[in-house]
Amino acid sequence: MIPPKEFIRDLRPFSLLSEEQLDILMSGLEVELFKKDRIIYSSGENRKYIYIVHSGIVCLYDEEAVDYISRGEVLGLMVSDSNVFLLSAMAVEDSVCYLISMDKYKEVLAKNKSFSDFFSAIVTKRFRSLKSMLSDEKILQESALVIDLERIIYRKPVVCNPHSTIGDAAALMDAANVSSVVVLDENSRPIGILTHKDLRKVFMRGGRFSPVSGFMSSPVKTISYRATIFEAFAKLTEMGFDHLVVLKGEKLLGVVTRKDIQIHLEPSFSIFSLYRKVIKADSIEALRAIFDSIRISVAKIALAGADFSDLSKMISSVHDAILVKVIEIQKDKYPGGEFVWVNMGSSGRKEQIIATDQDNAIIYTNGRPSDFADAVCRSLDAIGVPKCRGNYMASNDMWNQSTLVWKDYFNNWFNDPIPIHVRYLSVFLDMRPIYGNRKIYEKIIESIASSAKEEAIRSLVSDATDIEIPLGLFGIRGLRDGLDMKLYGIYPIVNGVRALSLYGGFYELTNTRERLDRLCEEGILEEVMYHDLLEAYGFLQDLRLRHRAASILREDTVDNLINTKSISKLELLILKESLKLVSSFRKFLMKKFGIIPPSVLRGL
Repeated sequence: MIPPKEFIRDLRPFSLLSEEQLDILMSGLEVELFKKDRIIYSSGENRKYIYIVHSGIVCLYDEEAVDYISRGEVLGLMVSDSNVFLLSAMAVEDSVCYLISMDKYKEVLAKNKSFSDFFSAIVTKRFRSLKSMLSDEKILQESALVIDLERIIYRKPVVCNPHSTIGDAAALMDAANVSSVVVLDENSRPIGILTHKDLRKVFMRGGRFSPVSGFMSSPVKTISYRATIFEAFAKLTEMGFDHLVVLKGEKLLGVVTRKDIQIHLEPSFSIFSLYRKVIKADSIEALRAIFDSIRISVAKIALAGADFSDLSKMISSVHDAILVKVIEIQKDKYPGGEFVWVNMGSSGRKEQIIATDQDNAIIYTNGRPSDFADAVCRSLDAIGVPKCRGNYMASNDMWNQSTLVWKDYFNNWFNDPIPIHVRYLSVFLDMRPIYGNRKIYEKIIESIASSAKEEAIRSLVSDATDIEIPLGLFGIRGLRDGLDMKLYGIYPIVNGVRALSLYGGFYELTNTRERLDRLCEEGILEEVMYHDLLEAYGFLQDLRLRHRAASILREDTVDNLINTKSISKLELLILKESLKLVSSFRKFLMKKFGIIPPSVLRGL
């Protein structure tokens, strides 16, 4: 057997300790064999030790299993200032554990901040704070594209009211050395913006004493402080403007300009030039070449350490632009009338990731545009966005229908939630308008709001909780083909959050993060579970994104399967903790909606 000190030294975060600190732990160490089915400690019992499993498997449980702890893992860690165990622990098989005195453990925590921060992050599920430990690679410059706008706003906005004179506004801009002034109403809400470009109109049509309201640009073009630099660039490019007003809720936060973005991102990055090429492209062949380059650039940014939540917004913006360009190229095949093109799946949720396939549909007012839909879907496939294997595409006549038919669809699906209808709901409740008449889409949302039924919501919850989540490292490693991150981690969260959003009446929200925010605001999810789900979802998507990015750069098959041998011990630990949180969310949903676990049903 490896000496205890050498065994523990190789475990993270014990590897962060000095010799002196390791010796402190060793001075309070005991070794004990726990025979199979023996209780190691019980819920409510005072904490005397932390336990490091040397061999065997230990089950943590309350009313049922919560986690399985195996070789090299720690149990009995402190949660805040609690001096008692919150769960019980039992040996599933004969297990040898190292017991470290709680006093010695606390002494070392006080001496080593990195050691303390690691355990604190694990216990409080702050996985993102561990990100620097997951990779030693330097973040590429291109990752700056996904920085939130809030981080590049360095000055307070210059403001005035609509009755201010042009002279006063110009003086404010000159004094602050800015190129714009935001015009606020009596409730301090932005209603317009006056820029240097607008001042030129004054010399032609007005004077210094004219009111600002006569020359300001209104309604004002706004963007959320949570949007990324790339999203701001895309919006400015699309609209042909130079200024965007940044809002935090309804509150004015600042103004971002083209110059701000250019200064922050000099030298220019490949993704910018590629996006510009998309806007200028006039053929499917040109888009195909651009798309290949975009996939490679995005893969590199992903491997540099960019967060999924921010990077996915950029990917979605690029893919939206490509789709719009394809539609415009093929628009001559549209027979006439009004329509809206919607995307579903990860694109509908603005969570698009590398190598996603098509999920789209058309809602029209009259005259089915079959040739147009076929041309767009074929073009996307030629560019490199593969056709949906389930045929959820506008080229399928079933998903190319009039407004009245779509209303009937949702009404039927909600009133008769058989498995196939539940499947349809899980797909089309994520629809997001990309091109066309948005009012047509809004009518469908109104129809969903009036058709949603409690039985259908419960069926959606049942579908979201159908798969049992593997617990513990031995549960993960026991999966023969590797862990399918989408099946066991991402889908249970996405599907469960979608069902809860329907339950809460949030019909137009599709992004999982935005749905979680709203669920927490409305009290449907408690703060702790909201935080835990954000951390778990973020980590799982980050891990999946890096896995797919690496596959693209190696020119391998792109899939969702993670082999535990291909990731670091720390990533494996956080993966295990993330799946534990997914399992807790699953139990919450089943209890809230009275869902009987599949394992129980199989035993009946």
